[in-house]
Amino acid sequence: MALPAQPCNCSPYSNICCCGTQTGITVVQPKCQTLPDGSVVNNPAFVLALNASFWTYKFSIDCNSATRGISAIGIPICLEINAINITVEEKIDGCGNFNTVPFELIQNDPNFGSAPTGFQFLKIETGGRYDKGLCVEYRIRIIGDYPEAVQPISVKAATVVYKFACTGCFIVPGCVPKGQLLVSKECGTIISNNQASFEYEVHVDNVGKGVLSLVEFEDVITIPSQLSIGAITVSPSSLNVDTSTTGQVKIFGNIGTIEPGGRVVITYSIPVVAISSPGGYLISNTARAAAEGTKSADLCGTTLNVVKLSADKCCSVNGSIGIFKMTISSVGNSPNVVIDIFDRMQIPFGVTVNFSSFNGCEAYFADTLIPIPLNTNIEGPVGIDIICRNATVPSNGSFEKTISYSLVSSSVTKASVVNTITNVSPKDIENLVYEGTENIPAAANIEVELLQTCRTPCM
Repeated sequence: MALPAQPCNCSPYSNICCCGTQTGITVVQPKCQTLPDGSVVNNPAFVLALNASFWTYKFSIDCNSATRGISAIGIPICLEINAINITVEEKIDGCGNFNTVPFELIQNDPNFGSAPTGFQFLKIETGGRYDKGLCVEYRIRIIGDYPEAVQPISVKAATVVYKFACTGCFIVPGCVPKGQLLVSKECGTIISNNQASFEYEVHVDNVGKGVLSLVEFEDVITIPSQLSIGAITVSPSSLNVDTSTTGQVKIFGNIGTIEPGGRVVITYSIPVVAISSPGGYLISNTARAAAEGTKSADLCGTTLNVVKLSADKCCSVNGSIGIFKMTISSVGNSPNVVIDIFDRMQIPFGVTVNFSSFNGCEAYFADTLIPIPLNTNIEGPVGIDIICRNATVPSNGSFEKTISYSLVSSSVTKASVVNTITNVSPKDIENLVYEGTENIPAAANIEVELLQTCRTPCM
């Protein structure tokens, strides 16, 4: 199998394989490679935490007039490796980071011919992304661990195919000699109509060369006590579902025989039907498969964010200045949330006010998109819609905003300027369950006589 990933020293630089140049093209397999997290390790390498192996190759093309640019590359890999378990990344000399590029798996290629027995070509077409005078690096990530095999690498340049092979080169992903299980899993939380469900897809592959019979599968999902779940849908339906243990769902059973290169896909959906309190909930689990002489496991975690808020509105007066303060607070253990706040201010008949600022919020004449002008007298009766966007309410905290006006004049004996929070809308509603905002509408009023008096004072 590929050696476990260990730190690799790039100085002095060395290669595993550096076969001779053919018409300006050279293929190299470096001793060290860079993983997606930036660590430099041996090449190839198996990373246990990712359940993935990494294989890196470099291709250099000189500027000679006789040299033609590479159009396609064929790297032999084990025939039992499924394309869905492979990611190919390309890094062009001097052009920053690795980028994912397309590839195909093919046994009989019109240019490269037939792949070696037990292998298939991992074929990369360059698609005009580069030509000559550079070095390009390919990092191949494959879910699972595979033995090292030795096979030549083929390169097509214009109409010519070059085969690069020298003693002990190149090191490519070989085949496990007997049946071997590989479990890979994806999970996520789906929010639809403010209802949550946990969705899972598990792939159980046989990446070896022997048949695996009587393959047993088990997945145990931990459900936080604050969540109540409904009827669980499982495919294949022959699998058993056990919810007898509080806070746990167990899905298990026999998934039959898997041929070499074969796959069983298992899916399940767990709906959430009730939530006792807001909070951020982690749902973790580990899927396992086992057959005679082989076993594999993969884990994943998904989260459910449940948000509940509370609104408050109060006021204060400083001479001719009227000030309204809105407060949106987190309830319980609600996670951080970004919201838009919708507010309505009513200026009564006979009262004239002036605004010098809306403190970062938007303001329009009610039910229109006509902005309220600043430093301009606004005569009542008039409604003003105020929208404070992208306000962050921290977990166990609150967001506050003040809106103030200057009283210019009043021709009435008594009237009230009323300010009301009418609605609160989370921005990321597709990724959380929103349990609403308490105390909506939240209102405060400032009574206008000869002097202003706040009837809903801030404490």
